[in-house]
Amino acid sequence: MKQQEMYHNSFESSFREPFGAAPKGSIVSIKIDIPDHYDAQEVFLHYIYDRTEEHHKVEMTPSKRAHDYPTYEVTISMPNQPQLVWYYFEVGANQGTLYYGRVDGQVSGEGRVYTHIPPSWQITVYDPSFTTPNWWKNATMYQIFPDRFHIGKEPLVNKAPKSSLLHAHWDNEPIYIRNEAGDVVRWDFFGGNLQGIIEKLDYIASLGVHVIYLNPIFEAESNHRYDTGDYHQIDGLLGTKEDFQQLLMEARKRGIEMMLDGVFSHTGSNSIYFNREGAYHSTGAYQSKQSPYYEWYTFYNYPDEYEAWWGIDTLPTVNKNNRSYQHFMVHDEDSVIKTWQRNGMKHWRLDVADELTDDFIRQIYRQLKKENEDSVLLGEVWEDASNKTAYGQRRDYLLGGVLDSVMNYPLRKCMLDFVSNRIDAYALHRQLMTLKEHYPKSHFYSTMNLLSSHDVARIQTVLDSYLPETMTEEDRQMRLQKQVKALSLWLYAFPGVPSLYYGDEAGVTGGEDPENRKTYPWGAENQELVAWYRQLGALRNDYHVLRTGSWISRAIDSDIYGFERRIDYEQDEFGQEANNDHLVYVFNRHVQTKKITFPLRDGKWEHVLTKQVFSTIDGAITLSLSPGEGALLRYILL
Repeated sequence: MKQQEMYHNSFESSFREPFGAAPKGSIVSIKIDIPDHYDAQEVFLHYIYDRTEEHHKVEMTPSKRAHDYPTYEVTISMPNQPQLVWYYFEVGANQGTLYYGRVDGQVSGEGRVYTHIPPSWQITVYDPSFTTPNWWKNATMYQIFPDRFHIGKEPLVNKAPKSSLLHAHWDNEPIYIRNEAGDVVRWDFFGGNLQGIIEKLDYIASLGVHVIYLNPIFEAESNHRYDTGDYHQIDGLLGTKEDFQQLLMEARKRGIEMMLDGVFSHTGSNSIYFNREGAYHSTGAYQSKQSPYYEWYTFYNYPDEYEAWWGIDTLPTVNKNNRSYQHFMVHDEDSVIKTWQRNGMKHWRLDVADELTDDFIRQIYRQLKKENEDSVLLGEVWEDASNKTAYGQRRDYLLGGVLDSVMNYPLRKCMLDFVSNRIDAYALHRQLMTLKEHYPKSHFYSTMNLLSSHDVARIQTVLDSYLPETMTEEDRQMRLQKQVKALSLWLYAFPGVPSLYYGDEAGVTGGEDPENRKTYPWGAENQELVAWYRQLGALRNDYHVLRTGSWISRAIDSDIYGFERRIDYEQDEFGQEANNDHLVYVFNRHVQTKKITFPLRDGKWEHVLTKQVFSTIDGAITLSLSPGEGALLRYILL
């Protein structure tokens, strides 16, 4: 059958070669099919440089293809300066000028015909001289909210702020104590500390973890510690610098790195720098315009009206362009970054990265890499990080020399949208392929992939909200357990760094903050889930292909999504030596058991978890998946 419409698909190498992000100065070939009935007189490719808005219009020429309708082709050079390049097509047809562009501005793949300038496809042009550390691509993460994880043998409750509420029982619910205006007037603490983490390192290691990400540990007034009081001091309720040194040493004995949370967009009002409450023996910006910290902040009506993070007056915003602040954070001999580097700290997660300038992030990046090239700088970014715009500026996060990694909230959203029936498997496939297309390969394999965090509801609570209220409690718990296992298996089999939020593996539930920050239920864990996550960690470590093998997305039907991970020729996607391997993940989101048949490599396939063996027939495999079930199959022989 002859094709009736124009066609270009950015996911297919026959239309765009090479696929995805392109190194600066490289060549990209772009093609489009235009059926005869359009009577195309001339065909143009428009491409625009995002940074300079330089607009190019080049004529495309007919090329031979193995079908009976014309294909037009052009080869273009990518700019030498890393940036985004946007493109769309213009066709002089028998009914006038037509355009061909993306279906919408959010997803790539195939497009459609327009009578006006259409949404454009994106090419991310990056500097290939910057790559993410190999160890990070192979890592598994464990995130800890320190106050809620574990109390060491010597509790430090006497170090809590005077206005605190100290819980007498570890299994209490976390709460906020607010005044009539909604401001928190007393912070509740449970007393988790660094020694508590040290005591549980063997447990964490048993989960196959390579890096622990700690929410803030510096001196602060709140339990979350995003209101930094002193960047150079460990919060007394958590311990001392010596405790932190011991944590680093003991963790590395077990092959575990540590990552700190860097809150550099704002400080606490109760800090050595602002000192609104006068709690510090310093002259803070609030107290005097002669303060060495005064220029860090923006005052509208000194001293009580000032720029604050999201308008919260306990979190005064700092001016990241201020040279004094930059030197204090990065460049001085006793700067925050250098001080903690001397204390063995190599890896940082940047809180609200979009509120830091790219230039400031680059300064941090360069200082980290100067001391150790294997250092990792991770940014909190909630959207597609390749085209993120904040405060009127396109951000350079993935272009090279800015961030090694970003939090992959887009993946989490895709997974939950699919489970909740907001999108089908075909839309899911397209959204994930768009992410793969937009991210340079090194970054796509380095994202922090998560189901839960301190900023979102825990995964079990989210999934529970999707289930019918009419389900019996027994059926509900069985379905939840199955879905949690399926989505976590998906996460551990997907490219990137799977992140496990403390307590998810023990069955902890909770909605938005503060419910998502409950204590770890030592002695009351869901042991089946703990064993499950240990198995996932082992799988991730045992199968090189799950870490850096190729990734091929598969929408099998509207309710069944899957993907393949594959290594051929004894090398992974980054040229590293690896065993040949081929695994397939499939997931059924439907409320009923589905029997599916889909094409797959000829031979025998083993269910990695149940050890059941399947054989292909006529190049396809058939299996049944119960509601919410996920499966991981491994190719074993031809």
